[in-house]
Amino acid sequence: MYMTHYMELLSTTSNLLIFMALPVVLAETAAITELIILFSKSGSSVLKKLNKLSCIAGALVFTGIDLYLIREVVLPLTYSSGWYGLVDMLAVFFFIAGGLVMIALGVFSLNIFALRYGQRAQRGIRIGLLSAFLVISHIAMIAGMADPRIDPDFKAQTEVSSAVSDSEGSALSSADLYHMHHH
Repeated sequence: MYMTHYMELLSTTSNLLIFMALPVVLAETAAITELIILFSKSGSSVLKKLNKLSCIAGALVFTGIDLYLIREVVLPLTYSSGWYGLVDMLAVFFFIAGGLVMIALGVFSLNIFALRYGQRAQRGIRIGLLSAFLVISHIAMIAGMADPRIDPDFKAQTEVSSAVSDSEGSALSSADLYHMHHH
């Protein structure tokens, strides 16, 4: 099965927990508590604290994730021309972009801009950032789950690997070629 680097990253249980479960739980907690606060008349202080905590924790988690992905995925794949094509790049870059939005939400949740914006404007910005995160992260997930072979350039990349192994007369199995392509 052909996978994007996004799906390869999530293919182990520990990575799935670190790169998907933890950030999604924090982002969904932020979104749900924000909506409850928005539509409640009294605005529970416990919900407000949970919302603020989930936003700040989400920002910290995504700071670590984004730095890791840039250092360990984006830079090496870019320097080695290891991307599987445009859909592969879109998945990773949209995932990082979603992280940047959550980082902005976390910074905004620290009330640094409280004097500049009124309460209504702050709520609108928070909802806008959460909405942007949801859209961007879903684009990353859709691109990440796509078969990278839908990219016309993907075939050329795999043909190069096959041509090299055939021309050298080596007896590489399809599993070896798969491993070479899916580093």
